[in-house]
Amino acid sequence: MHFHCPRCARKHAFPAARMNAAGRVPCRCGATLILDPPGDRRPVSSPDLANVDIVSLGYIIRVERTARSFDGAHNGLREGLGLNAPSGAGGLPDPARAARPALLWPALGAAWDPRLALPAAALGFGALSLRWLVRWLSGGGPLTRLLEFAAALVAYALCAALSAVTAAAAIHDVVADSRPLSFGAALRTLLRWRRSLLGAAMRESLLYALGAVSAVIAVASMIAIGDRGGAATLFSRASAPLQIIGMLTALASILAMVGALLVHAGVTPYATGRLSVQITVETRRLWGRRGLVPARTFAPGLVAGIALAFILAAAVLAVIGSWDAVAAVITDGGSGPRGIGHALGADLLWALAGGVWTSFIGVAGLLGGYALGSGAPTEPVRAPEIITGTQQRLEPLPEERAPPTALANPDVVTGLITLPPVDTETSSVESGHAQPTSEHSGVPRPRP
Repeated sequence: MHFHCPRCARKHAFPAARMNAAGRVPCRCGATLILDPPGDRRPVSSPDLANVDIVSLGYIIRVERTARSFDGAHNGLREGLGLNAPSGAGGLPDPARAARPALLWPALGAAWDPRLALPAAALGFGALSLRWLVRWLSGGGPLTRLLEFAAALVAYALCAALSAVTAAAAIHDVVADSRPLSFGAALRTLLRWRRSLLGAAMRESLLYALGAVSAVIAVASMIAIGDRGGAATLFSRASAPLQIIGMLTALASILAMVGALLVHAGVTPYATGRLSVQITVETRRLWGRRGLVPARTFAPGLVAGIALAFILAAAVLAVIGSWDAVAAVITDGGSGPRGIGHALGADLLWALAGGVWTSFIGVAGLLGGYALGSGAPTEPVRAPEIITGTQQRLEPLPEERAPPTALANPDVVTGLITLPPVDTETSSVESGHAQPTSEHSGVPRPRP
């Protein structure tokens, strides 16, 4: 007799189930499994039950382990989604439960989990450090700051898409499948089964980031030519409305990028093994009417994500300001040039804040995806259904249709088959020993 671990699906042997005994079995995933026998304790000694799963015999398997710091947030998500009950384990949550904005509080607690925030912060720090390479290649020219901003924003958009979708996959494994939280395991699952989803998320984020960078470069160019005097200064002053429109366009592009991260995080539970065109159809459905913001279900997550971004940015700026104030006191009020250590420390703070933010966006988008459910089919579909995203009832091809037959007319009442009568007048006998046969009779023809 055996059973499977609810967390890692590892198979364990438990021969003591023959006598309806209870037990505590440690698993390699770090969990301790408690096996509760059924209420009617009957000895099981049949040889047919040698390889049976003890769950089919009425056993209940519970997970016992030491509570960690962020297990309360994960359990809050499971309880809010209705998955903590034994009957709800292993399935997707009820959309009505997932649409409640109150679930954003345990989602915020889960976003601070170091197993999610630290890997995302490491990716963000690598993206922000790309500006040092740009500074070294540009040689400190007049456009160095603008090039650094463009490179850092594009690289961070790609890392944010990767971190948000991976965080959504990791929380989905914890909430729906009761697996241990692991950023690396979720990333490997994405690269193996959800490559199309990951590629679509990074592509959308890259497009919106390039739009924001283009608008900022255009505005910066209009402002920079104002120092040349003459017609350039007049043009710079006259283009003030265009500069405002350009900055609004940049902000709208960043807002649309946040919406794209939410939508792709919401598609994560339903994207296993789907083609790229199916992922595109599913994301367009979650976007609703194409615009800057996704469907209404993602509105609480979008508002909470923007508010969290402002709070984290204010906290980072406050820490940097305090750092500068303490440095000024230590150096007797001298404000010397900021060294590379100051810049790396600021990048590290921004990366940590970005790791928490991308993790929250992933969890909030996952809740929105739970609330909307899956609209694309999971079974194999034909080419017109893949292209249009709709299920069409196609007529079978001519070679797939059953050939019409007049040999038999089944009787619905009796279930018998009535053969057509044999015409004895039209059947001719060429030889005396030949048997008269009909074209539709079951008598075999004689061989020549």
